[in-house]
Amino acid sequence: MKRKLLLAAGCVAAIAGVRVLVAAPGWFKVRRENRQFIAANNLTPERLIARCGQPISDATRNLYPIIARDMNYKSDSGATIVFKFSKTAEESSEWVFTSMEDSSGGSTNYESPEAKIAALSCLDSRK
Repeated sequence: MKRKLLLAAGCVAAIAGVRVLVAAPGWFKVRRENRQFIAANNLTPERLIARCGQPISDATRNLYPIIARDMNYKSDSGATIVFKFSKTAEESSEWVFTSMEDSSGGSTNYESPEAKIAALSCLDSRK
C-alpha cells in the first residue's frame, strides 16, 4: 500500500513538474513584455539620460504654453533617433514622452515597446 501511495505521489509530482516546465516560457514572455512596456512608456528625459547617457543633441523650445524638448541618440544600427518630450510652461509640470522618430523622416515604426527597445537597447530596464 505504501509503495502505491509513493508511486501515485511521484506521478502527481511529475505531472505538476511537466506543467510548470511547459508554462514557464509563457510566464517569462509576459514578464519581459511588461518590463519593456513600463520602460518604454514611463520615459522622461532624466530616465533617458540615466539609461543611455548624454544625447548627441538636446534642444528645448518654448512654444508657449508648451515647452518641447528633442533629444537625439545614435541607435544600435547607427541611425539617429529623436525622442520628443513636452510639458506645459507651469513650473510644477512633468515631462511627457510624446514620440520616438527616425531623424531622417523614414518610415521606421517605433510604436511598440519592442520596436523602441530593439532600436535603442539601453532603454531596456534589465541593462
